[in-house]
Amino acid sequence: MSEEWQPEAILKMKTNQLKREFFEYTDKNIEKIEANVPVFFGHVVTTLDNSLPQIQDETYDQFIDAITMKVLETSKKTDDIVFTEKLFDYAMRNKRGKKGKAFYDIILGLRMVHKGRYSEAIEQLKKYRSLDATICPAIAYCYYTLSTQQMPSGQDDPSSRPNDLMLASREQMIELTRLNPPVNRLRDQEMTEDPRTTTIFWFMINQAIEWFPSDREFFRIGIDKATRDGNLKVKEDLLNIAVERFFNDMYFLREMYHLRLEQRNAGGLAGIVKQMTQQFPDDLEPIYYGLKLSIITARNETYFKFRKMALSKNMPPNVFLLLDFAFELMSGKQHEALACLDEIKQKFGPRHYYVVLLEYVMQDFLSDDEKKVKKAKKILIDSLDHFCMNLLKIKSF
Repeated sequence: MSEEWQPEAILKMKTNQLKREFFEYTDKNIEKIEANVPVFFGHVVTTLDNSLPQIQDETYDQFIDAITMKVLETSKKTDDIVFTEKLFDYAMRNKRGKKGKAFYDIILGLRMVHKGRYSEAIEQLKKYRSLDATICPAIAYCYYTLSTQQMPSGQDDPSSRPNDLMLASREQMIELTRLNPPVNRLRDQEMTEDPRTTTIFWFMINQAIEWFPSDREFFRIGIDKATRDGNLKVKEDLLNIAVERFFNDMYFLREMYHLRLEQRNAGGLAGIVKQMTQQFPDDLEPIYYGLKLSIITARNETYFKFRKMALSKNMPPNVFLLLDFAFELMSGKQHEALACLDEIKQKFGPRHYYVVLLEYVMQDFLSDDEKKVKKAKKILIDSLDHFCMNLLKIKSF
């Protein structure tokens, strides 16, 4: 009898539920699992095959990966290299495909770093440097630590007279910028990043910034990492240095603009827009950010100033239509906003999908419910931002 078909969304829900059940089982029975890893994996595979026979091979293998990492994170033997090797070996044996070995090798190599087995870790990790942004810093840290162990007693500054190992450490950080590996790819594979690995990453990024102060890439990689980790303090610290050191680099200015916007720091936003317009007087992007800030703050004088600048730079008419509508609406001028909306309908067509959205949003602006009005403002600004940035061909975040 053929299995009953189920939508992928239902299978995903059931897979996640089964995963949570195994996580709870692991928390309660970790010592039993440690004592007999093969039996545990047999139990996992049997349950998975019986409960979810329809899931795809990729989902099946991701489930095995998730359970494996849960065991490793829960076990008191997490730094036991022999146990880790055995755990990963059984995991690979029970997967349907052969993908994923590289990530197990990386986790094993990182645990070698944490155990101080630096030479072994270098050999284990070096062929995976392009897979994740934590690898090169981990290898660099191994060379760095081996270098300091060889230095004469009492020499506090290892960077003043670099030996071959210290030079190798620096070379690994240069490789990081050359290879430009993805940030947090291990996390994307449901492999939680060890806090010790994160600490090593930031230690070596700070070392690289000190070693190579004119190289912007270490700042860029660090900002990317901090953004993905939700570490706003580190992100802001890096950006404060970067926008001063690389004052005409639009990437850092753009990142700072969005950080200040997230922080609702109107003064900081105004300052960064000013710096943008000074460094890129012929570009529309800084002017657009100024217009957006003026709409959010509903400041007439500032809006008209940036609008005049936008006119002189030939900003597309459709962008003006949308921005004028948003400014009037955010300023509480409903009749003026309606007039702008009528003009948008004529230019875009009354059934244009974005016109329909604007009409719905405007209705919520008229509500007596403050929460509904607040939500409508956010929807208006967010949707307008994406739409206008697409029209202006500005990189979206």
